[in-house]
Amino acid sequence: MSERYSEVLPPDLHSAPALQEVAVRESVRLTPLSEDHAEPLLETLSADPSIRDRVAVASKIHTKEDVQKEIERYHNDPALIRYSLFVEQQYAGLVSLWNDDGMFGMPPDPTAFGFGYFLNPDYRGKGLVTDSIKALMEATQKNFKVTQFIAFCEDDNRDSIKLLKKMGFDPEGEVLPDEKSGWIARKYIAKI
Repeated sequence: MSERYSEVLPPDLHSAPALQEVAVRESVRLTPLSEDHAEPLLETLSADPSIRDRVAVASKIHTKEDVQKEIERYHNDPALIRYSLFVEQQYAGLVSLWNDDGMFGMPPDPTAFGFGYFLNPDYRGKGLVTDSIKALMEATQKNFKVTQFIAFCEDDNRDSIKLLKKMGFDPEGEVLPDEKSGWIARKYIAKI
């Protein structure tokens, strides 16, 4: 296959061994979301119900069956991996890595990769999301052609905006409505 052709194909994130379990830092790891993580994930969403108002995947998860549906969905989507974030052996949150398949009605970009995340309130402010995203960015760049990393964030989510800017993500000028959820978010880009 020519290099030019392979650059246009959407990548299969599940094909990269480096993305299947990611060491973030000592005693912190990302492991693909599994049924065993359903209870602590639901406890996290109960600890801060506002997560469902800010994170698309969280808005769909209310029961163990919903977790199972999300696991099946990401296993069947080569452009998506959902990770459980563990500190020691404790569940701390969810981090998602996805290839840009045309969110918010924009054209797909197989060289753009995005992130989403939420944390249990007990684990916030410890640099866990920052370190997790950095580890995923590094692993993604080693395995795929990457021109930019992206994230979507509502303008009133100050903590996430601060984190994204600290990591070199710049906001785009316009906010984008998501037709599926009705949410309005601003796109943040970190060019490579």
